[in-house]
Amino acid sequence: MNIKELTKQIIPKSGLNHCAETYLTWAGVGLVGSFVATTLDAQAELAYAAYYTNAVNDAVGYNFWILLAVIGLLLFGLSLPLIYLSLHVPQAKIVTDQFRRLSYTFFLVAFDEGGLMIGILIANWLHTSDKMALLADKSFLFSDVGLLPILALAFVNSFLWLLGEAIYNRDDKSYSGVVGLIMATPIKYLAPAYLSSAGIMLYLIVSQ
Repeated sequence: MNIKELTKQIIPKSGLNHCAETYLTWAGVGLVGSFVATTLDAQAELAYAAYYTNAVNDAVGYNFWILLAVIGLLLFGLSLPLIYLSLHVPQAKIVTDQFRRLSYTFFLVAFDEGGLMIGILIANWLHTSDKMALLADKSFLFSDVGLLPILALAFVNSFLWLLGEAIYNRDDKSYSGVVGLIMATPIKYLAPAYLSSAGIMLYLIVSQ
């Protein structure tokens, strides 16, 4: 299997258009919201008034985004052995589907939140006003927002979308993409890879 074929199989059933549309929606909301907030605050009588800009700042929920991603990853890790079990024990499918759907939900909300943050950070990067420049210092991870941190956030956020859409398709309730590849892997390779990956993930989460 070459890289081109592997890439096609990794892409979830929902397709990349869904990812692009969701990004444009939520990043657009964050970008437009930031511009509108700074425009309204510019009309305030006091130079330091930033009522609407603070509202935008409150939407930058980096810690909440991390929490959603962690919960999604934990549910994703629990779903994989359940999926494998349901392939051999059909009675386990009901429980498995609920875990898959729950994992998808957390990934979906995290992806939307990440898209919103990206739009707000792009507005901050463009320096729409001095007030917007305070957003990064006030509540976000990066003290100096640049293009590289925004791209890094977009990459990680896209990974969350990839896992979420792979674990559960809301149209036909199936799994696809990377989850399909995992389930097609022989158990002699799958078991040690899963245990080692799950162990590393748990260690990283607990150590934080």
